[in-house]
Formats: sequence, C-alpha cells, structure tokens
Amino acid sequence: EEIFEDFQLTDKSANKKTPLDIFWNLPKEIGTGSFRKTMLRTGFELYITDFKLREPLIMNRKSNSPVIGLNFALSGSIRNKIQYSSDDWIMDSGQSSLYYVPASNSSAEAAAREPILAVSIQMVPWFFDTLLARKTDRIPDDFGDIASGSQNGKYLYTDVITPLMQAVVHQILNCPYHGLTRQLYLEGKAYELIAYKLEQSLSNKKEYQKAFTLRPDDIECVHHARELVKRDIENPPRLLDLARAVGLSHPKLNFCFREIYGRTIFGYIRELRLNKAKSLLDEGKMNVTEVAYSVGYSGLSNFAKSFKGYFGTLPGKYLREISQRRN
Repeated sequence: EEIFEDFQLTDKSANKKTPLDIFWNLPKEIGTGSFRKTMLRTGFELYITDFKLREPLIMNRKSNSPVIGLNFALSGSIRNKIQYSSDDWIMDSGQSSLYYVPASNSSAEAAAREPILAVSIQMVPWFFDTLLARKTDRIPDDFGDIASGSQNGKYLYTDVITPLMQAVVHQILNCPYHGLTRQLYLEGKAYELIAYKLEQSLSNKKEYQKAFTLRPDDIECVHHARELVKRDIENPPRLLDLARAVGLSHPKLNFCFREIYGRTIFGYIRELRLNKAKSLLDEGKMNVTEVAYSVGYSGLSNFAKSFKGYFGTLPGKYLREISQRRN
C-alpha cells in the first residue's frame, strides 16, 4: 500500500465508495482535487490523479513490493525520486511511460499552480507475468530482464501519448458506470493501454533493427553471450553489462540473439531457470521454496506462476507427484 505521508491520506480518512474503489480529497490548505484508486484485480490497480496545488509539494511513498507500472500524464509535471537512485524521473504533460521499480521508498514532487491530471496503472510482477502467457517477444528485452522477478535495478521507457492512448485515457476519466460495471469497464481500458504502450516500445525497437545485419563476428559474440548467461543463471549479467562484455551494442545484441536462437535473452534465461528448477525438483533434495531461490527467483509466487505457465502444473503439485512415483 502506498503511504502519502504529507497528505496523511490513509484508509481511515479516505472517502470510500466500495472496498475496491477509494478516493482521497486533497486538504483545502494544500490545494483542490483528489486521488482515486480502483483495484481491478488482486495485484492490478488503476490510479487517477486530478488536482491543483497552491504550493509545490513533496509526497513520500513506501512500497513493500516491486511494481510494474504505466503512467499517462495529460497535464502538469511531477518529479519522481527513488530511494538509492541518483536519477530523477520527470513526467511532463503529453508523456507516457512504462516502468519497473523495486520495493523501496520514493518521493514525488508536484508542481504548483497548474492542473495535474494523470492516469496510472500498477501491477505486481506475477500479475504481469500472467498477462504475457510466455509471449516474451512482445515486451522490450531490457524490460523483461528485470521484470522477471528480480528486485535489482529499475527500468523506465518514456515516449509521447499517442492519439489511441489519449482516447482511452479520456474514456477512463469519463467512465459513466458504477460498481461492478465500472470495474469491468476500467479493467478492459487498462488492458488497452498496456497493449498500446507495449506496441509503441516494440515499434521503436523495429526501427533500429532495420539497420542491423548478422555478420560472422556478430554470431561469435552472441555465442559468447549465451555461454556467459549459462554460467550463472541464478545471477545472470544485466543486458547492458552483457553487451559490453561481448563487444556489441545493447540493441544489436538483442537483435542478433533473437535471430540466432529464436528468442529474447530474457526468454532464454527464463527457460534455463525453469528447466533447471524442474531438474532440481526431480532430484527431490529441495522443497519448492529452495528451488525457486536457487534458480534466481526472488519470490515464490512469481516462480510458481512461471513454472505453471511453462510446464502446465504448479511446482508443488509436480513435486508431490514425483514423490508419489518414488514411493
């Protein structure tokens, strides 16, 4: 749960419409407007920010788990600061972003005397993983590298709000429904925004792929990259570090790896981890939690959902079946 310390916006002071739909009015001494949060599904939330401040304000927030999010800013400017990071992330009017941040404290500084209007979507990693359904070619490679369960690092891709995105954002802001109908309507619109943002990032990636050709030296570099990944699948090198190690640019390594092996580096690492996890379960010397951490997953729920998506069964059930066959 996010905590807005400056506003003291807690569930006790919130104006609740339903347990799944909560909004907070801004105190009059600070400004006018509100925040609204709608829980679409477990681990999948929609936020509407609509306010105007009298003075600049810093909002402190705490997140107890990693977050994958999308943000669509129609007006205003907000500067975001993540704990232990030297980089500021500024969201200006007309921009949309796809991001991943680890569990951490953060702050957001909102500008004064201008309307701030934005729609945001937030997901926990395991929910995003269920949306992918193993189709890892539909996400940016460097995003998949850290959104796969690792709590190390962060990711930010920012671009313009396209006309299609803007139309959906306005439909969300002007939703005419209430109760369950509203929740279902907003869930569908949230999926539309996710689809448009992912396609935007992939379209940009295709532009630089047109400039690449696969040469013998490139093939040798990609084989080297594959070997470096296989050496330590629990803690594989970040894609940027891997690209430097083999002497290719980050985009070219992504392109060449897919051309040679038919999958992204992220997808390849995921397959290695899950196949090793299955082998460890077959040995019967570890429980599910031990196996998950030994192959590099930082959370049991994300591992369980990834395992089921790949092998069609939960790891706990698979382990029980293996044990029964031995007995």
